[in-house]
Amino acid sequence: MAIDEAMLKEFERLNHKIGQLIDEISNQSSLISQLTAEIAAKDKLIAELQRKNGMNSGNSSMPPSSDRFNKPKPSKINKGGSKSKKRSGGQVGHKGSTMKLKDEPDLVHPCLPSDCLACKQFDRCPSQAVVLDSRNVVDIQMITTQSRYDRITRTCPIDGRKLMGMYPEGVNAPMQYGPGLKAMVVSLSSFGMVSANRIVELLEGMSGIGISDATVCNILQECAKRCEEQVIPHLREGILKRDIIHCDETGIRVEGKNHWAHTSSTSDITLVQSHPKRGFAALEDLGILPNYRGIAVHDCWSSYFNDNLSHVTKAVCGAHIDRELQGVIENYEGQGWAKRMQGLLFDLYKSKQRLLLEQRERAPKELIQKYSESYDRIVNQGLKKNPYREPKRKGRGRPKKGRVRNLLERLEKLKDSVLRFFTDFRVPFSNNTAERSYRLLKVKQKVSGTFRSEQGGANFSSIYSFIDTSRKNGRKLFDELASLFNNSLSLEYLN
Repeated sequence: MAIDEAMLKEFERLNHKIGQLIDEISNQSSLISQLTAEIAAKDKLIAELQRKNGMNSGNSSMPPSSDRFNKPKPSKINKGGSKSKKRSGGQVGHKGSTMKLKDEPDLVHPCLPSDCLACKQFDRCPSQAVVLDSRNVVDIQMITTQSRYDRITRTCPIDGRKLMGMYPEGVNAPMQYGPGLKAMVVSLSSFGMVSANRIVELLEGMSGIGISDATVCNILQECAKRCEEQVIPHLREGILKRDIIHCDETGIRVEGKNHWAHTSSTSDITLVQSHPKRGFAALEDLGILPNYRGIAVHDCWSSYFNDNLSHVTKAVCGAHIDRELQGVIENYEGQGWAKRMQGLLFDLYKSKQRLLLEQRERAPKELIQKYSESYDRIVNQGLKKNPYREPKRKGRGRPKKGRVRNLLERLEKLKDSVLRFFTDFRVPFSNNTAERSYRLLKVKQKVSGTFRSEQGGANFSSIYSFIDTSRKNGRKLFDELASLFNNSLSLEYLN
């Protein structure tokens, strides 16, 4: 009996110990699960930070200025397939356009021998001067002119009427600045990106004319108003008539807040418009794409694929796709499909260049079919490699699929738009025309930091649209601005 009681007590003790161990194991299992989840979250965060740290202008939409000293190597497409062998500077056969001499100089300075200058017989010297050789110095002088307009009154000797002259158009005040000075102010501000106070200092130093910061702002306001009335309607009309246009948007700062500069550009027209929003509401307010009936080249921003823009034929920028593929290659492991897709785009690009050299207007149907099948095969391989998994917890909004899966789904959905540059030879591979159209706008932002008002951003956009359009058409910027101010501007070259 004593033995049974001892065994029972031992059993109870062991049973209690087992219970303690089970609780300890349960706690440790819970802790392990918690730590595993934390490690997984940290691994995910580390991977995301490494991916962001690996982003640059060559594998994402980041601007080249963000690369600083770590410049990425350009892709094969951006390099044109091979390293350029051209030397720097002007190439053989290039027609120079720098220094040009007049037929006759404005001033001639004789360089006499020093012995002759010291000679007492110099004025009576019978020796004839012979020009050995000549050198020319080209310089500029800022000359200030002041024109006075006198309004004349006379009495007609025939009928005794009192006749009075009229001031010409544009002469509106007892004292005002002329179109040349206004053109200089606008050139320095909207093209040279010089601040208002620096413009005041430059004009004072170069010409002796003293103006105020407020006058600079008034001149820019007048220029923007003239552009809105005389230029922008023609640019809009020209854009809407083109078969192919390039669209893009970039962020700008207005009163310390994010606004957007939307561009619609061609090889000869630049139209930049500012708006507080980026999406379809902005495109609708600006009124270009809703009224356009051609091919629009742009990136994959969803607003361009809005159902209300179904009448616009889309072409996706190949350079954007190439950069995204490069980002997948560099920042994600085991994504061989991205390298194959990048190679396919390069083959398409080279094939198009070869066909153009052969004076072909379109690609053969069998070649298009071959590349189309290769495209589908690569996308399907990528989708199998990156299957979509339903999230364990459903939250608000669309579930996250990851950058790789999102890119694959876009490539699948937008196949016709991605391949448009090959199926229609009129369409370029990249959207570089649009991106170039707002580069100086970004420079302006770096100089000024922000526009002080929404109207200021709109004014700069209108003026710059006129300036860049003039430059694209080989016009002299200063002359075009002066003609805008003196009401003699002609935009016939846009036709």
